[in-house]
Amino acid sequence: MGCGMERADFAGLRIMLLAGKSHGAMTLRSVLTIAGVIKLVLVDQSRRAIELLTMEHFDAVFAEECCDPVDAMTFPLAVRHKHGICNPMIPIFVFQERARRSNVEQARDTGATDFLTCPVSPKTVMAKLEATLVAPRPFIKAPEFFGPDRRAKARPIWYGSDRRVRAPKKVQVLKGGLPPDSFLI
Repeated sequence: MGCGMERADFAGLRIMLLAGKSHGAMTLRSVLTIAGVIKLVLVDQSRRAIELLTMEHFDAVFAEECCDPVDAMTFPLAVRHKHGICNPMIPIFVFQERARRSNVEQARDTGATDFLTCPVSPKTVMAKLEATLVAPRPFIKAPEFFGPDRRAKARPIWYGSDRRVRAPKKVQVLKGGLPPDSFLI
């Protein structure tokens, strides 16, 4: 994809597709196959998907919006907080046939890695999957959130003098250090 990033090997990936029999799910299945994914595990119930994630290793999950009993909007939350998941920091892509900004924000706030809307192209899926595998975002663990850093925009590095005036703040030192939930993972 340029910029010195090495090409991800999609043939070696093990991907879970949590979806029903909708048109969007079949399209995404075809797109993943075109992208070169050979090991694609299809699951139609979120309960079964969570069970498989506790027993087996997957490289990524694509979750459709209409999966029962846990829908795709709360599925990342369930995976991130479920005890016994092999990789709680697994990339989770939520996809919907139609989405509003509020849907994207809700998925992001529950710990989804990225959001896709149908129709999707193989190029888009490959770019998002490769970006997640080659340069994953850091994970944040806080009392109310566990998931990839929501600040996805790359900010330019500032070169020059810092002309802001900073007043020293009083620092309180906690015995035993900071609480463990305040660290980046």
